[in-house]
Amino acid sequence: MPLIAFEGIDGSGKFTQLIRTKEWLMEQNIFVVHSSEPNDQSSPMGDHIRKILKGSKPHPGDPVEFQRMYVIDRAQDIFCFIRPALQEGEVYLIERYAFSTMAYGMLSGPMETFFELHTSILGNSMIWPDMTIILDIPGEEGAKRRGKLPGNPQFFEKAELLEKVRQNYLEIAHHSIFRNSIVIINGSQPEEEVFQNVKSVMKSFLKGRNYAVN
Repeated sequence: MPLIAFEGIDGSGKFTQLIRTKEWLMEQNIFVVHSSEPNDQSSPMGDHIRKILKGSKPHPGDPVEFQRMYVIDRAQDIFCFIRPALQEGEVYLIERYAFSTMAYGMLSGPMETFFELHTSILGNSMIWPDMTIILDIPGEEGAKRRGKLPGNPQFFEKAELLEKVRQNYLEIAHHSIFRNSIVIINGSQPEEEVFQNVKSVMKSFLKGRNYAVN
């Protein structure tokens, strides 16, 4: 059964579109589960990552080691939640997944380094998404949506960082290994238009897997 990831930079609307998609699919009598990464609900590693992001725990310093923490958290998700749900025939939607590790990791190294992190930690147990929806918005827009205002020095720093991550996502999306399983949707449109595009993509994908969707 399919694992579908929603990806994109901060402020791109991933969680909003995931929840709208879940509600729509459940109206179609398709049983759906969802989660977000890092998983701070049941994973000590996920909780530790969240505290690092909020500044209440020290950052490990080495960007590869920081992304390794994400992959370890992801391993628990796979073994405890994702694999059992897929074996039960459920559609699994996840906000952020492996491509987040790669896109943010690529700020400090090549994509291959962060791809191989998954192999070194999970080996053949790694589950790659059957489809990834990347909600694409410019870094400047992401910074605005996250409450950073133009004129504030932090705005330009944040916007520049998010634009670099955005370009990393686009590089991943066009890589020969992944391009057939990634769909890019313009996330700058009004929320309803974005959702209609997401729904169109989901309909085509699920009908190809013999789901009855309207």
